Amino acid sequence: MSKIDSDTSKKTLYLDIGNSTIKGAYKMGTQWMVLSDERLFSALELVNWIQKHPNSFGKIVLASVRDDVSEAIERELGRQEIKEVSVSDIPRDLLNYETPKTLGIDRFLSCYGATNQTNKSVVVIDAGTATTIDFMDQDDVFHGGVIIPGLWGFSEVLSQKAPALPFVELEIPGKWPGKSTIDSLKWGQAGFYKMGIIGFLDKYEEEFGQYDLFITGGDALEIESMLERETKVRPFLVFEGIERLVRQLESNK
Repeated sequence: MSKIDSDTSKKTLYLDIGNSTIKGAYKMGTQWMVLSDERLFSALELVNWIQKHPNSFGKIVLASVRDDVSEAIERELGRQEIKEVSVSDIPRDLLNYETPKTLGIDRFLSCYGATNQTNKSVVVIDAGTATTIDFMDQDDVFHGGVIIPGLWGFSEVLSQKAPALPFVELEIPGKWPGKSTIDSLKWGQAGFYKMGIIGFLDKYEEEFGQYDLFITGGDALEIESMLERETKVRPFLVFEGIERLVRQLESNK
Protein backbone atom coordinates (compact mmCIF):
# COMPACT_ATOMS: atom_id res chain seq x y z
CA MET A 1 0.00 0.00 0.00
CA SER A 2 1.37 3.40 -0.96
CA LYS A 3 1.61 6.37 1.38
CA ILE A 4 -1.15 8.00 -0.64
CA ASP A 5 -3.52 5.04 -0.26
CA SER A 6 -2.78 4.76 3.47
CA ASP A 7 -4.63 8.05 4.04
CA THR A 8 -8.31 7.13 4.24
CA SER A 9 -9.52 10.60 3.23
CA LYS A 10 -9.70 10.79 -0.54
CA LYS A 11 -7.93 13.71 -2.08
CA THR A 12 -8.38 15.80 -5.18
CA LEU A 13 -5.84 15.08 -7.90
CA TYR A 14 -4.91 18.09 -10.03
CA LEU A 15 -3.52 17.53 -13.53
CA ASP A 16 -1.67 20.04 -15.69
CA ILE A 17 -1.64 18.72 -19.26
CA GLY A 18 0.87 20.67 -21.29
CA ASN A 19 2.16 20.41 -24.83
CA SER A 20 4.73 17.74 -24.03
CA THR A 21 4.22 16.71 -20.40
CA ILE A 22 1.48 15.72 -17.98
CA LYS A 23 2.09 16.75 -14.39
CA GLY A 24 0.00 15.86 -11.38
CA ALA A 25 -0.15 17.05 -7.78
CA TYR A 26 -2.33 16.74 -4.70
CA LYS A 27 -2.40 18.32 -1.29
CA MET A 28 -1.32 16.87 2.03
CA GLY A 29 -2.70 19.45 4.42
CA THR A 30 -1.44 22.75 3.04
CA GLN A 31 1.55 21.24 1.23
CA TRP A 32 1.56 20.32 -2.44
CA MET A 33 2.92 16.88 -3.31
CA VAL A 34 3.94 15.88 -6.81
CA LEU A 35 2.32 12.77 -8.19
CA SER A 36 5.67 11.34 -9.20
CA ASP A 37 9.29 12.37 -8.99
CA GLU A 38 9.43 12.10 -12.77
CA ARG A 39 7.28 13.78 -15.40
CA LEU A 40 4.60 11.63 -16.94
CA PHE A 41 4.94 11.85 -20.68
CA SER A 42 1.83 10.00 -21.85
CA ALA A 43 -1.83 9.71 -21.02
CA LEU A 44 -1.46 5.91 -20.86
CA GLU A 45 1.19 6.12 -18.12
CA LEU A 46 -1.01 8.43 -16.12
CA VAL A 47 -4.14 6.31 -16.53
CA ASN A 48 -2.24 3.18 -15.49
CA TRP A 49 -0.90 4.92 -12.40
CA ILE A 50 -4.33 6.16 -11.32
CA GLN A 51 -5.91 2.77 -11.90
CA LYS A 52 -3.32 1.24 -9.56
CA HIS A 53 -4.40 3.66 -6.81
CA PRO A 54 -8.21 3.40 -6.98
CA ASN A 55 -8.78 4.51 -3.39
CA SER A 56 -6.49 7.52 -3.42
CA PHE A 57 -8.47 10.27 -5.13
CA GLY A 58 -12.11 11.22 -4.85
CA LYS A 59 -11.99 13.70 -7.71
CA ILE A 60 -9.71 14.61 -10.59
CA VAL A 61 -9.50 18.21 -11.78
CA LEU A 62 -7.55 18.87 -14.94
CA ALA A 63 -6.48 21.80 -17.07
CA SER A 64 -5.26 21.00 -20.55
CA VAL A 65 -3.87 22.59 -23.68
CA ARG A 66 -4.27 19.25 -25.49
CA ASP A 67 -7.88 18.26 -26.18
CA ASP A 68 -6.86 14.83 -27.50
CA VAL A 69 -5.02 13.99 -24.28
CA SER A 70 -7.72 15.23 -21.90
CA GLU A 71 -10.40 13.39 -23.90
CA ALA A 72 -8.39 10.17 -23.76
CA ILE A 73 -7.95 10.47 -20.00
CA GLU A 74 -11.64 11.16 -19.42
CA ARG A 75 -12.59 8.23 -21.65
CA GLU A 76 -10.28 5.77 -19.88
CA LEU A 77 -11.18 6.97 -16.39
CA GLY A 78 -14.93 7.12 -16.95
CA ARG A 79 -15.72 5.82 -13.46
CA GLN A 80 -13.79 8.64 -11.77
CA GLU A 81 -15.29 12.01 -10.97
CA ILE A 82 -13.47 14.29 -13.41
CA LYS A 83 -13.78 18.04 -13.89
CA GLU A 84 -11.95 19.94 -16.60
CA VAL A 85 -11.44 23.67 -16.23
CA SER A 86 -11.23 25.56 -19.50
CA VAL A 87 -10.94 29.11 -20.74
CA SER A 88 -14.75 29.29 -20.88
CA ASP A 89 -14.76 28.98 -17.06
CA ILE A 90 -12.71 32.16 -16.67
CA PRO A 91 -14.87 35.22 -15.93
CA ARG A 92 -14.72 37.31 -19.11
CA ASP A 93 -13.94 40.48 -17.18
CA LEU A 94 -10.66 38.86 -16.08
CA LEU A 95 -9.43 38.48 -19.67
CA ASN A 96 -8.00 41.48 -21.47
CA TYR A 97 -7.12 39.22 -24.39
CA GLU A 98 -8.35 39.42 -27.96
CA THR A 99 -8.38 35.68 -28.76
CA PRO A 100 -9.45 33.84 -25.59
CA LYS A 101 -10.37 30.71 -27.56
CA THR A 102 -6.71 30.21 -28.45
CA LEU A 103 -5.35 31.07 -25.00
CA GLY A 104 -3.51 28.24 -23.28
CA ILE A 105 -5.32 28.08 -19.96
CA ASP A 106 -2.10 27.29 -18.10
CA ARG A 107 -0.94 30.85 -18.83
CA PHE A 108 -3.94 32.33 -17.04
CA LEU A 109 -3.81 29.79 -14.21
CA SER A 110 -0.15 30.37 -13.34
CA CYS A 111 -0.85 34.11 -13.07
CA TYR A 112 -4.05 33.48 -11.12
CA GLY A 113 -2.10 31.36 -8.67
CA ALA A 114 0.51 34.10 -8.32
CA THR A 115 -1.86 37.01 -7.64
CA ASN A 116 -3.33 34.97 -4.79
CA GLN A 117 0.06 35.29 -3.06
CA THR A 118 0.53 39.06 -3.30
CA ASN A 119 -1.43 42.29 -3.35
CA LYS A 120 0.55 43.54 -6.36
CA SER A 121 0.40 42.96 -10.07
CA VAL A 122 2.50 40.01 -11.23
CA VAL A 123 4.64 38.89 -14.11
CA VAL A 124 4.91 35.12 -14.35
CA ILE A 125 7.65 33.34 -16.26
CA ASP A 126 6.61 29.76 -16.96
CA ALA A 127 9.79 28.08 -18.15
CA GLY A 128 8.85 24.84 -19.87
CA THR A 129 8.97 23.47 -23.41
CA ALA A 130 7.92 26.97 -24.35
CA THR A 131 8.65 29.90 -22.06
CA THR A 132 5.79 32.30 -21.44
CA ILE A 133 6.15 35.71 -19.78
CA ASP A 134 2.70 37.02 -18.84
CA PHE A 135 1.23 39.92 -16.92
CA MET A 136 -1.78 39.99 -14.57
CA ASP A 137 -2.76 43.10 -12.65
CA GLN A 138 -3.67 43.33 -8.97
CA ASP A 139 -7.37 42.94 -9.87
CA ASP A 140 -6.68 39.51 -11.43
CA VAL A 141 -7.10 40.78 -15.00
CA PHE A 142 -4.90 38.84 -17.42
CA HIS A 143 -3.32 41.15 -20.01
CA GLY A 144 -1.45 38.62 -22.14
CA GLY A 145 2.26 38.39 -22.73
CA VAL A 146 5.05 36.72 -24.65
CA ILE A 147 5.69 33.18 -25.89
CA ILE A 148 9.26 32.24 -26.76
CA PRO A 149 11.08 28.92 -27.23
CA GLY A 150 12.01 27.14 -24.01
CA LEU A 151 15.53 27.55 -22.70
CA TRP A 152 16.86 24.25 -23.98
CA GLY A 153 14.89 24.35 -27.21
CA PHE A 154 16.37 27.76 -27.89
CA SER A 155 19.90 26.48 -27.31
CA GLU A 156 19.38 23.53 -29.67
CA VAL A 157 18.56 25.65 -32.70
CA LEU A 158 22.15 26.28 -33.74
CA SER A 159 23.23 22.69 -33.14
CA GLN A 160 20.49 21.56 -35.53
CA LYS A 161 21.01 24.23 -38.17
CA ALA A 162 24.80 24.60 -37.88
CA PRO A 163 26.14 21.25 -36.63
CA ALA A 164 29.78 22.27 -37.24
CA LEU A 165 29.57 24.68 -34.31
CA PRO A 166 30.58 23.24 -30.92
CA PHE A 167 28.12 22.48 -28.14
CA VAL A 168 28.29 24.95 -25.25
CA GLU A 169 26.85 25.01 -21.74
CA LEU A 170 24.10 27.47 -20.93
CA GLU A 171 26.16 29.93 -18.94
CA ILE A 172 27.12 33.58 -19.21
CA PRO A 173 30.84 34.19 -19.92
CA GLY A 174 32.83 36.40 -17.58
CA LYS A 175 34.05 38.74 -20.33
CA TRP A 176 32.23 40.85 -22.87
CA PRO A 177 32.29 40.50 -25.80
CA GLY A 178 33.10 36.86 -26.46
CA LYS A 179 36.84 36.41 -27.10
CA SER A 180 36.52 32.84 -28.37
CA THR A 181 34.05 30.86 -30.45
CA ILE A 182 32.88 29.09 -27.28
CA ASP A 183 32.30 32.34 -25.38
CA SER A 184 30.71 33.97 -28.43
CA LEU A 185 28.24 31.08 -28.62
CA LYS A 186 27.53 31.33 -24.91
CA TRP A 187 26.74 35.02 -25.29
CA GLY A 188 24.60 34.24 -28.31
CA GLN A 189 22.58 31.60 -26.46
CA ALA A 190 22.45 32.07 -22.68
CA GLY A 191 23.35 35.77 -22.97
CA PHE A 192 20.80 36.49 -25.69
CA TYR A 193 18.11 34.57 -23.77
CA LYS A 194 18.86 36.46 -20.54
CA MET A 195 18.92 39.88 -22.20
CA GLY A 196 15.70 39.13 -24.06
CA ILE A 197 13.85 38.21 -20.85
CA ILE A 198 15.21 41.26 -19.03
CA GLY A 199 14.08 43.44 -21.92
CA PHE A 200 10.54 42.08 -21.65
CA LEU A 201 10.52 42.54 -17.87
CA ASP A 202 11.64 46.15 -18.26
CA LYS A 203 8.92 46.73 -20.86
CA TYR A 204 6.25 45.44 -18.45
CA GLU A 205 7.50 47.84 -15.78
CA GLU A 206 7.54 50.72 -18.24
CA GLU A 207 3.96 49.94 -19.33
CA PHE A 208 2.31 48.89 -16.06
CA GLY A 209 4.55 49.94 -13.19
CA GLN A 210 5.93 47.77 -10.41
CA TYR A 211 5.02 44.11 -10.04
CA ASP A 212 6.11 40.94 -8.28
CA LEU A 213 8.04 38.49 -10.45
CA PHE A 214 7.18 34.79 -10.18
CA ILE A 215 8.92 31.92 -11.96
CA THR A 216 7.57 28.41 -12.42
CA GLY A 217 8.15 25.44 -14.71
CA GLY A 218 10.90 22.88 -15.20
CA ASP A 219 13.64 25.42 -15.99
CA ALA A 220 12.64 27.90 -13.28
CA LEU A 221 15.89 27.67 -11.32
CA GLU A 222 17.99 28.16 -14.45
CA ILE A 223 16.00 31.28 -15.36
CA GLU A 224 16.20 32.58 -11.79
CA SER A 225 19.99 32.26 -11.83
CA MET A 226 20.16 34.46 -14.95
CA LEU A 227 18.13 37.34 -13.52
CA GLU A 228 19.70 39.83 -11.17
CA ARG A 229 16.49 40.80 -9.41
CA GLU A 230 14.18 39.55 -6.68
CA THR A 231 12.08 36.61 -7.83
CA LYS A 232 9.66 34.14 -6.29
CA VAL A 233 10.15 30.58 -7.57
CA ARG A 234 6.88 28.67 -7.16
CA PRO A 235 6.73 25.20 -8.76
CA PHE A 236 2.99 24.70 -8.14
CA LEU A 237 1.55 27.93 -9.57
CA VAL A 238 -0.65 26.23 -12.19
CA PHE A 239 -2.09 23.85 -9.59
CA GLU A 240 -2.70 26.75 -7.21
CA GLY A 241 -4.47 28.57 -10.02
CA ILE A 242 -6.64 25.53 -10.78
CA GLU A 243 -7.58 25.14 -7.12
CA ARG A 244 -8.44 28.83 -6.80
CA LEU A 245 -10.56 28.90 -9.98
CA VAL A 246 -12.47 25.74 -8.99
CA ARG A 247 -13.25 27.18 -5.58
CA GLN A 248 -14.54 30.34 -7.20
CA LEU A 249 -16.71 28.39 -9.64
CA GLU A 250 -18.15 26.30 -6.80
CA SER A 251 -18.87 29.36 -4.66
CA ASN A 252 -20.78 30.92 -7.57
CA LYS A 253 -23.17 27.98 -7.94
